[in-house]
Amino acid sequence: MSKIGIFGGTFNPIHNGHIEIARRAKEQFGLCKVIFLTSGNPPHKQNTQILDAKIRHIMVKRAISGIDGFEPCDWEIKRSEPSYTRDALLYFKEIFPKDELFFIIGGDSLRDFDKWYKPQEILKLCTILVYDRKGGTVTSEFAKQVYGGKIDISSSEIRENVKNGLNISDKLPEEVYKFIERNEIYGYVPGFEAKLQTMLTPERFLHSLGVRDMAKELAKIFGADEKKAEIAGLLHDNAKNMSDIYSRCADLEVELDEFEKENPKLVHAPLGAETAKCIFGITDADIINAIRWHTVGRPDMSLLEKIVFVADLTEKGRKFPDAEEIRKIAKKDIDRAVYECVKATVSVNKGRGIAIHPNATKIITKFEKNFK
Repeated sequence: MSKIGIFGGTFNPIHNGHIEIARRAKEQFGLCKVIFLTSGNPPHKQNTQILDAKIRHIMVKRAISGIDGFEPCDWEIKRSEPSYTRDALLYFKEIFPKDELFFIIGGDSLRDFDKWYKPQEILKLCTILVYDRKGGTVTSEFAKQVYGGKIDISSSEIRENVKNGLNISDKLPEEVYKFIERNEIYGYVPGFEAKLQTMLTPERFLHSLGVRDMAKELAKIFGADEKKAEIAGLLHDNAKNMSDIYSRCADLEVELDEFEKENPKLVHAPLGAETAKCIFGITDADIINAIRWHTVGRPDMSLLEKIVFVADLTEKGRKFPDAEEIRKIAKKDIDRAVYECVKATVSVNKGRGIAIHPNATKIITKFEKNFK
């Protein structure tokens, strides 16, 4: 029988205090390993702004890479349901049926333990290890050891320091610090427009404003969320003028299809979706998907995805053949507008000798029987 530690948290971001807590728990209780479980949708933090789970987990992986006995786990961030400790422990019990589980929590969490989801089941599934937080009351021998080491770093303090431009390099693992700097995470954004303007050429920024306005107008017509449409429309091209796009994609673990790997002009859409999470703090999946698919589209787009896809090609600055006609269609039938936009894009690209993404054919096939 092995002893396995599970250290769950939002890790927003993971810092040196987390690493030290896990190290001491492993040493003091003879744990064979500590699993860092990045939370996806914690029920107790549903009304707070938390950095996208995928980005937080990338930082966890970078923080513990190469540390013996430390392992990252993305089980919770792949779930759409709220993340309860009891469910996570049941998952690990299936994987390690003969091993003893230890769950590492903070003293403040212990004080609210009776409010957790099915606390009695949790106690049957694992042994609770408690460390104390800054200013708290020591609650166990482990807490005394950790607290005595003066581990008093907080993630919220780090986020605030980043916003205020203060040095945080001594509070974070080196690779996490570099990742936050590279991708401008937790930075102060006075307004999406002001920040976006520093990232784009004047022409591209003007286009983004046009897409924002068109997306908001279409959202009002078709009953979509106008604020989401405005944000997605404004940010859709946020990565358009970035350099070293493939290096950035590797850094943010951006998933590219084979066509995108061979066509750099399409990469700004998937890269922009991940960048929106980092720089602008976007966590809404529909907004992220609208940015991700605004260039090539996909057959089963949500209403917001369709709106941004169409707005990108019909904002007032677009002058391609049939632009005005498609603009009129867009305000009456969003599906017909998607179909016409794809056909127009295929026509223009063929004329320029540019390869056509397979999604274009799929979209045309889906809609052509209705609009021929």
